[in-house]
Amino acid sequence: MTKVSNMLGALAIILADEMREAVDEALRTTGETAAALIMLGAHPGVQIGELATALHLTHSGAVRLVDRLQKEELVRREVGQDSRTVVLRLTREGAKRRLVALRQRDRVLERALAHLSDAEAEVLGHCVDKMLRGLLTKKEHGYRYCRMCDEDTCVPEHCPVEERWEELFG
Repeated sequence: MTKVSNMLGALAIILADEMREAVDEALRTTGETAAALIMLGAHPGVQIGELATALHLTHSGAVRLVDRLQKEELVRREVGQDSRTVVLRLTREGAKRRLVALRQRDRVLERALAHLSDAEAEVLGHCVDKMLRGLLTKKEHGYRYCRMCDEDTCVPEHCPVEERWEELFG
């Protein structure tokens, strides 16, 4: 292990912990609620199985999460393209909570980036782009990578995950 890989691991853990803590505190929740709201807002109409894969939950765990979110009137189930398919969409309240979660996530990340100059942030951006493209190798991981992303920031312009997914599987 190199010092760079060790520092990257520490940074990843710190940022993940701080994002989860900030988002959970703002939403007064725990678990994968915020990730579900963020993902469903960016990808309305996904199925429970896709949500389960993205959040690394069992299918039954995703069903329980959706049941809870539906009870809280944050998510609704709708009939998909055929009567056997159920898709998920945010309610108006779910969309509001999603924006709260994204604002908290952004605060954590902006605080971390504030320690870099504009030039350093640009170099970091190129490095992270390259790393994301290189790490995405499985079709089902596309949603997983972006489950906590503010996709309006990168999509439709040059999202490395979307572009790499299209290259490999589109």
